[in-house]
Amino acid sequence: MKGRLSLYKLSILQKLEVVTDQLIDLKRPENENDYRLMGKEGEKVGYFARDFGMGEWDWPQGVGLFGLDKLQHYYNDKRYEEYFIKWMNKQVENGLPTRNINTTVPLLTLMDIEGNEDFCKEWMTWLINELPRTEEKGFQHVTTGENKTEVKLNEGEIWLDTIFMTVLFSAKMGVKHDEKKWRDESIYQLLTHIKYLYDKKTNLFYHGWNYNNRDNFSEAFWCRGNSWFTLGLPEYLIIMKDYLDKGVYDYLLSTYQAQVNALIDYQASNGLWHTLLDDKDSYTEVSGTAAITAGILKGIRLGFLSKEKNFPVCLRAIDTILQKISNDGTVQGVSGGTPIGEKKEDYKNIIIAPMAYGQALTMILLTESLYHI
Repeated sequence: MKGRLSLYKLSILQKLEVVTDQLIDLKRPENENDYRLMGKEGEKVGYFARDFGMGEWDWPQGVGLFGLDKLQHYYNDKRYEEYFIKWMNKQVENGLPTRNINTTVPLLTLMDIEGNEDFCKEWMTWLINELPRTEEKGFQHVTTGENKTEVKLNEGEIWLDTIFMTVLFSAKMGVKHDEKKWRDESIYQLLTHIKYLYDKKTNLFYHGWNYNNRDNFSEAFWCRGNSWFTLGLPEYLIIMKDYLDKGVYDYLLSTYQAQVNALIDYQASNGLWHTLLDDKDSYTEVSGTAAITAGILKGIRLGFLSKEKNFPVCLRAIDTILQKISNDGTVQGVSGGTPIGEKKEDYKNIIIAPMAYGQALTMILLTESLYHI
């Protein structure tokens, strides 16, 4: 048994190394020009030029930095700190994008770099005082527009993605700088998003809520959207564990546990999850699966979940994802950037292409798996 585990661990380490190398130097899709020619229609199927590789400052790259940071935490060193500094300096030199929900997530990692304190405090002040709010003062899911100097307001909308992209940063900043206002904001936003996005019948999360129409859009249970909660909630509880009343802590934990229990029932026979969790006709998707599995593994490690029940689920996903990693480290089967679909069918049409976040979420999964082997 020990010999088999050692070989399995070696396989994971080898895959992790090539996936990491590929993240830092990720190539753009060979058929990218076809999507460019589609113009606005390209965005409907998930083509956003900024999403490929680590060349821009937006959410895919922020998730990429987060993945590298988790890897260096596993090794208990600062092997990527120089890369983080050079990456940020290059972005500043090229001109930073307009502040919005998605451009906040790089700071979840960069806030730990010495000398970034004032920059992150200024961003946090903007987040609290200037980010557009919805009814009930939710963080409106403002995203990058046609270029990095423009924004898309998405008026009256909250999205599940915000929990990972912005709420974690607010919590972490509030703890680091002992700023109660920032911690309280993170709690309020998290509870507000659960209030409007959690479906009590299935224990899954809808992609978004529209205050203007009073609905959950197409009521899609999107895989990667759900994964932001599965992966982000344990992280949030670690950050805020000393600042949450027991009732709030237990409420958040039970919501996470209920979601995980529901997700297990939707795992496909190949170990992955469908991009629409409850639709077997939608394709199975790797980035969302990687984040869900990493979130479950972390829950097991922290004592939030039963290992006996949940670990076999994780192994099935890991085995398939390892097969989705090409020899050069490219993670296959990753869906493109996904706006909220007017119809559920829209999610099935999102392109499949190598993405920085696909690399990073796979890295996070493989890193988390090493704690268990």
